[in-house]
Amino acid sequence: MSEIRIDPITGRHVIFSMERDNRPSDLWNVKAEECFHCKFEYMADCPFCLGNEDMTPPEIDRISNGENWDIRIVPNKYPALDQMEASKVKRIKTSSLFQKYSGIGTHEVIVESSKHNHNYFNMDKEHFTRFISAVLKRYKEIIKNDSIDFVSFFKNYQKLAGASLFHPHSQMIGLGSVPDFIRYEIEGSKKYYSNSKTCPYCDILRIELKKRERLVYENNEFAVISPFAPKYKYELWVLPKAHRPYFQEEQNETELSDALYRAFHMLYKTLGDFPFNLYLHGLPKSMKDSNPYYHYHFEINPRISGNAGFEIGTGIYINSIFPEEATKTLIENYSLNIERKG
Repeated sequence: MSEIRIDPITGRHVIFSMERDNRPSDLWNVKAEECFHCKFEYMADCPFCLGNEDMTPPEIDRISNGENWDIRIVPNKYPALDQMEASKVKRIKTSSLFQKYSGIGTHEVIVESSKHNHNYFNMDKEHFTRFISAVLKRYKEIIKNDSIDFVSFFKNYQKLAGASLFHPHSQMIGLGSVPDFIRYEIEGSKKYYSNSKTCPYCDILRIELKKRERLVYENNEFAVISPFAPKYKYELWVLPKAHRPYFQEEQNETELSDALYRAFHMLYKTLGDFPFNLYLHGLPKSMKDSNPYYHYHFEINPRISGNAGFEIGTGIYINSIFPEEATKTLIENYSLNIERKG
């Protein structure tokens, strides 16, 4: 029996059909693929490995660990946007129907470790915390730029999630405009606020922390939840418990890194070394009026099942596990692992 849920923020529809996992398939199996790169801490042809610094543009920042660096931030050698001054941005109006403007902004790479085979599942918590601190520090610097309105932090892990290089890295793109999906979230939040006079994210947290049906993990400052209508199997959100629309105002980076670290390790105990997309949604600088009803958050999207014609053609996703069941599985598998270690 299928069930259709509606995302309370965006209004996006998600179909839940448990029978989908029973479909026969003779296509490539991700889990069966051998990871060649996992064997090596250093690769001579990798631009992000320790000792190959001349293969990247000059670094913007680094975090050192003794004589060597731990984390580097460099300009993307193949940026999605042109690095230009705001004064040079020109909106070109060719007609009332067709309009375009120059693509300018910033595009940077965070090299998350000097070790080629590091990932979120095998790096220690101290290193992960330093990485999150570096992300927050750089985010604050980029968003100060007068020509930047929104900063997109994201990570693609493994080829199925869009990664082109194996070495652990994530990216930041600074935009002078507001992305469409951020607008949809803000519009959905504003609509909810106009009726209830409360932030929908705060209300979601209040319900999840009370009922605990979809609460995966919490610490003093953050909660990890399975959203009510997730696009992907085992999708997780990480949100500050206090109402905070701007990521650049976050001061609890240790608690944030703890929540993200625990979320990834709980997923790992259930899914193994899985492909995923991690991204941050925060309030753009120009949308100050959205303060009362928007709430910054991270989303983790496991890419263990691909989007096909129906999802791409309609925008409606199909999920084969309810978030309540996913929550139970994540908690039980993680607890079982702790018991075994004990």
